[in-house]
Amino acid sequence: MESSKFKIIFLFLFLNLLFLNFGLALLWQKKQPPVSSSILTSDDNYRQNLENDIKDLKAKLIQIQSASISASLSPFPTSSPVSKNTTVSYVPVPGSGSLLVYQWTNLPGTEFYFNPADFPNLSEAYFEANMKLLNGNGLAFLRLFDLTAGIEIWGSEIQTASQTDTMVVSSPLTFRSGNHLLCVQAKSLTADTTVFNSGRLKITNKN
Repeated sequence: MESSKFKIIFLFLFLNLLFLNFGLALLWQKKQPPVSSSILTSDDNYRQNLENDIKDLKAKLIQIQSASISASLSPFPTSSPVSKNTTVSYVPVPGSGSLLVYQWTNLPGTEFYFNPADFPNLSEAYFEANMKLLNGNGLAFLRLFDLTAGIEIWGSEIQTASQTDTMVVSSPLTFRSGNHLLCVQAKSLTADTTVFNSGRLKITNKN
């Protein structure tokens, strides 16, 4: 856009300078002493040819100027990648409970099955839990554990030091293919109780 504006200004300046020079040439010709008719005829022809050349040049400059203005006003290409529609769904995690343990331990009643194939357009998934640390001394931890595979769900670990109920969201989860039985595990780093009030999986789908 800046380049187009510069071109237009340059063309206007060039055109004004050209007309100024032509006017000065005509003024100079009027101040010259009389000459013979043969020379005057030749001078008239020269002047006529010069005027014609200037008219042609003016027409070309106007065309160039119009093209530059059109180019500067033309919009940017409107074609762009179409963004996919995003929808969010939730899978409730059953149960609740509390534990005072130093090692990861299953919370009874929080087992549920999950199969990522049930969400063919799954983009991202998160573990959201309402939790707290009873007495608030230290840290309370929760995570999802894959009972079928015998390993944690990567990215699901969350923590809080709050004594009040707090919604905590995990990093993006990594699921293994197939229908797996999952549960919630809890632990704490001090002699305080980790409380799990409720939880769910947040599923982001791109259609």
